[in-house]
Amino acid sequence: MQYDLLPKLLKQQGNHFYRIDRKWQPKDLIPDPYRRNLLKDAQERYNEVSQAESEFRTLDRAHLYIQILRRMRLTIKTAQFAWRTDDLKFLEAIASFFTDYGTILRNLKDDEARGHLSN
Repeated sequence: MQYDLLPKLLKQQGNHFYRIDRKWQPKDLIPDPYRRNLLKDAQERYNEVSQAESEFRTLDRAHLYIQILRRMRLTIKTAQFAWRTDDLKFLEAIASFFTDYGTILRNLKDDEARGHLSN
C-alpha cells in the first residue's frame, strides 16, 4: 500500500504534538477572542456561584453542590492552563464547567420547587 495522504496529514500538523507521548495538541481551532470570552464568562459564573457556598451548605444536597463547586474550580484551572496551548483540552474543560453549572442550576430549580429556598 502506498501511503500518500496519511504522511501529508501528519506533516500538516507539524509541531502540534507533545514531544514525549505524541499527543495531538491543536491550536487555533477557536479564535483567541472567543477563547478569552469563554474563559472570562466561566470565571465570572464560577465567582458568582462560589460566593453562595455558605448558602449551598444549608441545603439538603449540600454535599452534591460542594462536590460540583470543587470540580468546577478544577475545570476552570484546567481551562486557564490550556487556553493558549491546547484547544481540545480547553474545550473539554469549558464544556465540563458549563455542564456542572447547568447541573447546579437544575438542582436549584428543584430545591426551589420543593420550597427549600424560601426564607
